[in-house]
Amino acid sequence: MTPFPLSSSTATEAERLRSLRLETCSAVLHRRDNAVRVARYALARAGRDPADRLAQVANHCDGWEVAIAPWDTMEMTDPVTRPQFARLLHAMRAGTLHGVMAPSRNDISTFAGIYEDTLHTIRAVGGFLGLVRDETEL
Repeated sequence: MTPFPLSSSTATEAERLRSLRLETCSAVLHRRDNAVRVARYALARAGRDPADRLAQVANHCDGWEVAIAPWDTMEMTDPVTRPQFARLLHAMRAGTLHGVMAPSRNDISTFAGIYEDTLHTIRAVGGFLGLVRDETEL
């Protein structure tokens, strides 16, 4: 439940992005016939401990094997240029990691265009993104 209503255009965009993410997740999981390996990922403000953000993901990995739990501390940069996120993309491309679990869309980007581009990049490398709080929640 959101603390205040989303505008209709924001809600529609959030629902579209949610659908895109869930379609990719579903496609990857349906191809898997063995263990699913994921990373818990968070974006933390510089100088802040990411442990609480990473802990938010711990109970939402659906019995999947958590391979690593990296974080980046760079503020609102394009996710694909963040060192640890780039490492996760490489691991998904190599097939050693199947997905990334994050607390919220904000750990990827608050900008809809960058977030959508990142979803397409994750799909292109064969992985998926899971979120604790989906795009329709503030």
